[in-house]
Amino acid sequence: MLPFLMLMLFHLCVQQNNTKIMLHRNQTAPTICTTSISGQNINLDAFKGKKVLIKFHRFSGCPVAQNQLHEIITHQKELNAAGIETILLLHSTKDKIVPVYKEVHGLHIIADRQKRFYTLYNSRFSWKAFFSPASWIITFKSFLKGYFPLLRRFQGGFIAVPSDFLVDEQGIVINLHYGKHFGDSWSSADVLAMA
Repeated sequence: MLPFLMLMLFHLCVQQNNTKIMLHRNQTAPTICTTSISGQNINLDAFKGKKVLIKFHRFSGCPVAQNQLHEIITHQKELNAAGIETILLLHSTKDKIVPVYKEVHGLHIIADRQKRFYTLYNSRFSWKAFFSPASWIITFKSFLKGYFPLLRRFQGGFIAVPSDFLVDEQGIVINLHYGKHFGDSWSSADVLAMA
């Protein structure tokens, strides 16, 4: 009975994800106008003249998100040197994010608990990704690097899949990536190779 229910749930989620309209290259990036976890006003239009990396990740307690976001934070100086501002979004509240992540110059973290911007960018939530072996392999690799689930930081569900968008100096999406599993996200090296 349980395998049948899991199969039905999987089928339903695949159908749901297929109805979403993904963003595409050469379209204007949807507006992001909000406040970062440090209280800074963030308006995507204000970054015109610079490239902007927009990354959607999982909740703040996710070991995979911790691993990947700390990699981006560590290499933000290199992204700054290439003229790239970074906006990271997590579907957690500010109080869940602040103890785990710190903003650095050129990198802005947004608490999007209501998933408003996830919806604008059609960032995915997928049971298929949850059952993907690749999601669990990257989770265990994150454990080996010292990143573990922070149970008190779980918020907003656990089936989000990362997505990445590179926006040019005029606010146009020039590259994008919708992940297929929990760890399927651009690294700083990937972004620098595109810029």
